[in-house]
Amino acid sequence: MSSIPPEIKEFFMRFPGQSFLIRGRPGTGKTTLALEIVRELCEERNGIYISTRMEPQRLYAISPWIKEFIPERNVINATQSHIMRSLELTKLLDRSRISDHSTILDFFKTVFEDAEEMENPMIVFDSWDGILTHLRLEDEAPRLTQEIHDFCREMEIHVVFVTEKEEQTALDFIADGVVTLYRPWMGTLKLSNIADRKAVERRRVREIEINKLRGLPIKQSRYLFTLHGGRFHFFPPYKEDLSIRTEPIPDISETILSTGIKDLDGIIGGFPAGSFNLWEISYAVSKRYEQMLLQICMNVLGNGRGVIGIPLMGSFLLKEHPENLMVYTPETDDVNVEISTFISIARQNREKTGKPSFTFISLDSLANTFGPTKTVKFMENIARISRDTELLFSVLYIMREGMEISRIVTSTVDTHLVFRDVNGALVLYGIRPVTGLYGVTSGEEGIQLIPIV
Repeated sequence: MSSIPPEIKEFFMRFPGQSFLIRGRPGTGKTTLALEIVRELCEERNGIYISTRMEPQRLYAISPWIKEFIPERNVINATQSHIMRSLELTKLLDRSRISDHSTILDFFKTVFEDAEEMENPMIVFDSWDGILTHLRLEDEAPRLTQEIHDFCREMEIHVVFVTEKEEQTALDFIADGVVTLYRPWMGTLKLSNIADRKAVERRRVREIEINKLRGLPIKQSRYLFTLHGGRFHFFPPYKEDLSIRTEPIPDISETILSTGIKDLDGIIGGFPAGSFNLWEISYAVSKRYEQMLLQICMNVLGNGRGVIGIPLMGSFLLKEHPENLMVYTPETDDVNVEISTFISIARQNREKTGKPSFTFISLDSLANTFGPTKTVKFMENIARISRDTELLFSVLYIMREGMEISRIVTSTVDTHLVFRDVNGALVLYGIRPVTGLYGVTSGEEGIQLIPIV
């Protein structure tokens, strides 16, 4: 999981003296993004943080990781009297105006006198409109911003302005780069029917929109991000890596399988014996859930248990042939014949491993072969086999969003996770159990699920 989008890194590295505007409503993560930019791009102890609301103790309590980049002397209170005098506040109260470059020069002289000596500093004004309000300079915002922009360009100093105005203002035309942070709802609330499923599924997401990067193409204009752990992390478009193999995680108990994904175990508690579980896959996700499915199967196999799978057509798992993973594809539309074949495969796996098998079933594959009515009949037989024999340990159904049998399926399962795409990122959330939103990431240690907070 990365910190800031690559477009923003490239923007600051392309030219010295870039000006950058971060806008968004309160609580959207503007300060955290500004600090993350300092951490990513600033040399050690070269950050200057100018604010009306954040003294050093509070800043370090909230973001202790920033101290090595912004030392205590460089956290400057913009309401202090000598800062106000440097902007000739007394003259402005007499309705005069900032009239020349020297006022800005005096202001920065005052700032740098307070801060540690440094080369190539990066300056953050947080929030810029709050500072202007404290100094009674709201009417001078465009001109003062332009003066600071020009000064920093001339001195080759990067400057970041933070504003709580989400809408476009004159500052957008001055700054070299502009981003907006949002915290919208995912899903639609139908007030006329509060019990509607769409209302149940509403989750908060965090999005960063790159509005402008002067002189640079914007390859992707919106990204999902999180403030988990008090840090700003964005999610690039997710691509599964089916080559990754992880060490098996021991089962939670004799009656509960581990999923092989620690974060997923924490969310649903593993797969209990006799349980029926559902993954509902939205259209835009395509087959990007398969790395998670493969990691689960490999963990089950690594713990000495068999796996029986009915995968989606074109699935990667049709090409995988690890020992004790039995892939089965119904060949006729006769449910009774295919159930007999399935039972035969389950018995073979039981004889090999001495244990009931974990089973995953693509309901799309069944529906393509049997149609909806016979698919339900097949599922009823799977439930009977699970209940009356010791051939199956637990079952995972995989269902595309909007299937005709979805109401029947969702009312019968023990756990229900939904997979969706947000700006190319893969996310999931639980309907049973009810959970918040998680971003799916992949690395050498396999799948991780990061809360979107």
